[in-house]
Formats: sequence, structure tokens, C-alpha cells
Amino acid sequence: MRYPLLTILLLCVCVGCQSAAQRAQQMEPLLSQAGFSVIPADTPARVEKLDHIKPAKLSYFPVNGKQLYWFADPYVCKCVFRGTEQNYQMYQQLSAQQLQAEALDDYQTQQAYTEYMGGAANQVFYGQ
Repeated sequence: MRYPLLTILLLCVCVGCQSAAQRAQQMEPLLSQAGFSVIPADTPARVEKLDHIKPAKLSYFPVNGKQLYWFADPYVCKCVFRGTEQNYQMYQQLSAQQLQAEALDDYQTQQAYTEYMGGAANQVFYGQ
């Protein structure tokens, strides 16, 4: 291969895009549940604005003395989620609940695996 550095760089860029798109897919349902408004990039002016907002990152901007939250998604919905401080706090709560549920699911899966390996599978694989 003549350009290994270029190949590695391209691979890193592609992997980065995939993870941002995945992050958008994970966050969007929570943002909607939290009451964020969806603003589609359905005009040339909105598409241009969407291209200039850092994608898949929840950010805030002060507007008239209040925080306004934005999440740009050029990957999945090609839209911007916009919310208030209250929407953001609700998003934080929903996100924490989701993490707890995922941790519980991981724990239960590990427990089931441990029980399985301690039982019949242990006798088959280890001759006990």
C-alpha cells in the first residue's frame, strides 16, 4: 500500500462519523421525551445553518438571559433539536434512568451467565 497514513486517517474519520450517528440515534428519543422541539433542515438556509453547528453534541447558547439548548443531527433526521433549561433537566433525568436500566440489564445478564456456567455447562466443559 502506497499511502498507509492516508488510509488510516480516512478510516478514523469514517469511524468517527459512525459513532456520532449512533450517538444521535441514542439521544434523539430522549430529547423528544424531554420536550425538545424538532426543527427540520428543510430549506437551503436551514441546511446551511445545520452544516455550521457541531453535530451530535448537546450545546447551549445564551438567548435573552436564558440558556437555549441545541442538538444538531445531520446524520439521522437532518434536523436540530431545540430546548429550554427545563427540557435539558428532563433530558438529564431520562438519561440517568436509561443508564440505570442498562446497568441493571447488564448485571442480570452477567448473573444469568454466572449461574449457567456454574451449573450444567461447568460439568460439560470442565468434567465436574
